[in-house]
Amino acid sequence: MKESMNRIVLPAVLCTAMLLSGCGGKEAAASSGVSAASAETTGTDSAPMVQIIPIDDLFSDRDMDQGYDETDAVTVQLTGGTAVCSSDAVRIDGGRITLLDEGVYLVSGTLTDGQIVVDADSTDKVQIVLNGADITSDTSAAIYCLEADKVFLTLAGNSENFLVNGGTFTAIDNNNIDATVFSKTDLTLNGTGSLTVTSPAGHGIVSKDELTITGGTYTVTAARHGLSGKDSVAVAGGSFAITSGKDGIHAENAGDASKGFLYIADGSFAVDAQGDAVSASGELQIDGGSYTLTAGGGSAGVTMRAGDTMQR
Repeated sequence: MKESMNRIVLPAVLCTAMLLSGCGGKEAAASSGVSAASAETTGTDSAPMVQIIPIDDLFSDRDMDQGYDETDAVTVQLTGGTAVCSSDAVRIDGGRITLLDEGVYLVSGTLTDGQIVVDADSTDKVQIVLNGADITSDTSAAIYCLEADKVFLTLAGNSENFLVNGGTFTAIDNNNIDATVFSKTDLTLNGTGSLTVTSPAGHGIVSKDELTITGGTYTVTAARHGLSGKDSVAVAGGSFAITSGKDGIHAENAGDASKGFLYIADGSFAVDAQGDAVSASGELQIDGGSYTLTAGGGSAGVTMRAGDTMQR
């Protein structure tokens, strides 16, 4: 079942499973997992909406911009085992393509076993535009954002893009790289194209800071979490088909109770997760979108209406 969802606010204190497959109007029918603490819904006809996550600054203008500036874009052409680029801002060492400076990088072609690495200054904003890119890393992340202030991964219009891990993750530095897209810094996904992410041995997309998504079409298949952010996951829109061995969408910060929150403003979500479909260690707030969710192989239906409170 797939219906539009009215606002659901889930302030977190314990990880209790609220089972949810779709919400329309005032009702929510349940058959898959949304995990947060003391789950409650708000927004009845007589009661005002409760907002527990300050959303005014979650999405910047650049986050919401689904395009890119081609004027000074650096073109990176993937050529199978390596790449071709004429800019000094790109270092190419076989299949390892490292982006060194702030700017826009337009990436297309196929990389059969390698990765794109962002290793810029800590104040730099780096935009990677995938325009028909197919990148496989047999033993690591296809895209590894090591250092920058923020990385934007933009899907060019009408493009189909593929990022694949080959089935193992072998250490290449002191970081525990365990996702096909792995970012140590803030990561924004946007654009109007499509991205297929395959991770048979780890997570699909991980940010160790903030993970923000504002547009694009995503198909994620992962042995562990599908989408994961440490400080937060914030989704303004997009279409998502996620199959995961753990949680579908996961936010967790064990060291800071004010973080690890998950906010969804809109989007279309089809999630089949062996863990929770949606999970947060902090607050979880859903203001809109359409959902078809299955968690832990499905469960018996539970009916929940706006104004009800989930108890342990």
